[in-house]
Amino acid sequence: MSRISRAEWTWTAAASLLVLLLSSAPIIAGYIAQTPEQIFNGAVYDRLDYSVHLASIQTGLRGSWQYPLLHSSEQIPPAYVKTFYIAVGQAGRLLPLSAGALYEVARWLFGLWALLTMYAFAARFVWPVTLRRAAFLFFALGSGLGWIMLVSGWQPDPEVSPIDFWLIDLYGFFSLMVFPHFSAVFALLWTTALAFLEHWQTGQWRWLIVGVIAAVLAQAVQPFAPLIVDTALAGYAAWGWLRQRRIVWRESLALFVLAVAQAPLLIYSAIVFSHPAWQSFSKQNITASPSPVYYLLGLGLPGALAAWGAWRLARREPGEVRLLLTWVIGVMILIYLPTQFQRRFTEAVSGPLAVLAAVGLGNGLLPGLRRLNGLRRWLARVGYPYRRARGLVLTLAIVFALQSSLYVAFGGALLGITRSPKLFDSANVINAVDWLGANSDWQDTVFSAERAGSIIPARIGHRVYLGHPFETTEYKAKTANVENFFSGAMTDDERRALLVECGCRYVFYGPAEQELGNFAPPDFLRQVFANDSVTIYEVASGP
Repeated sequence: MSRISRAEWTWTAAASLLVLLLSSAPIIAGYIAQTPEQIFNGAVYDRLDYSVHLASIQTGLRGSWQYPLLHSSEQIPPAYVKTFYIAVGQAGRLLPLSAGALYEVARWLFGLWALLTMYAFAARFVWPVTLRRAAFLFFALGSGLGWIMLVSGWQPDPEVSPIDFWLIDLYGFFSLMVFPHFSAVFALLWTTALAFLEHWQTGQWRWLIVGVIAAVLAQAVQPFAPLIVDTALAGYAAWGWLRQRRIVWRESLALFVLAVAQAPLLIYSAIVFSHPAWQSFSKQNITASPSPVYYLLGLGLPGALAAWGAWRLARREPGEVRLLLTWVIGVMILIYLPTQFQRRFTEAVSGPLAVLAAVGLGNGLLPGLRRLNGLRRWLARVGYPYRRARGLVLTLAIVFALQSSLYVAFGGALLGITRSPKLFDSANVINAVDWLGANSDWQDTVFSAERAGSIIPARIGHRVYLGHPFETTEYKAKTANVENFFSGAMTDDERRALLVECGCRYVFYGPAEQELGNFAPPDFLRQVFANDSVTIYEVASGP
């Protein structure tokens, strides 16, 4: 492993804490703006997935390790999925914290781990401390040209917005801000890569064990994630074999062990998703890649510098750094393979791209500037040392690269300060949900519109009929059923039949449901709770 000094670790730790604090700006703003009447929900971006993650934490807090798909009404066999957040909930049983508070603790802890691991990853491939820090900052703060597209009003496809503002997987800062399991996957995949390189270099088997464990843990968090590092490592090994015109047994054996270690969870996932309900979830969970031009624009300056760095390294028979090249090339292939996870394969590629960007900056752009005689003469004439100019170029590159990240951070904070309805819920709704949590069992399925259906599993861990575009089986059909139920398009007999079919015990009638129509509760619904804006009905048993 590359030696990292204590001063480097001190700088990295301090910088990491500052980055995490900046990423928390929207969350802090939301809680500051909260009032007794308007409750901040804890999510600034991707509220629906946030609800799923909190529901998983609630499952862990309940003492279970198996997730029962709470956002759908079917009695589906629970499975060992979403284990990351369930583990957070299990750990949280020892702490007097809510699911939302546990989520924030996880976001900071795993975010810090990812940032420290990123620095170690960069240190493996670049020696100058300045370039290591540049790679770290490109990952931690870097973004693309989405902000220019927003300001100019131009984008390649009017139906697709700049990926800087929604493709969380691709950006270090965005991931740190939103999803702690992304941070965990990043750290685990980079650890896998570093451990395998160390094993191949030294022959020490303990590094192979570390790498395999890290890959399997990443697989437990995100089942498809190891394919990313598998592709990178296999490409790296094959490149070396072609150059040497022989297969290196240590490398081939290590790759075989890695594949075998991943097989059990792969087989288990195949068994789980053979169930019709889990198949329905899988079929709806499609994350297609946008056109390549969006990736080019979304990577912006770091992407351009990374391309420069890759070109320079490829010309020099680069040794271990060819792993960076095979990682990026592998991802470029994976994101357009005919799978439903296309853009998910961008997870953790921000690390190799950041290192390549630092190489392009330090070994491409800066030497190129130094060779400009006119620039050197001008600097000498104005008495500005080249070393200081070099630092200025580094600073400007980082500042230019972080603009979309700043937009995301402060744009989210503005949503919080202004109490955007997307981020806040009525206290009446929250009180009604809490009443359900105190007076019913988590398996008592609740019938509601999607807004309440996302709050209920997240806050109290109860099952709902409709709550998420992917997690709710037959989402479109159930959305139509809810609309027809509350709009009056159904007869009372049809309503009763629907509630019996889904096994729903409670009907939640709040602001979102009221927007669907003027609902008149039939006789088989008995009011059990009411406040100024929410009424909860229990479905009467018997004929």
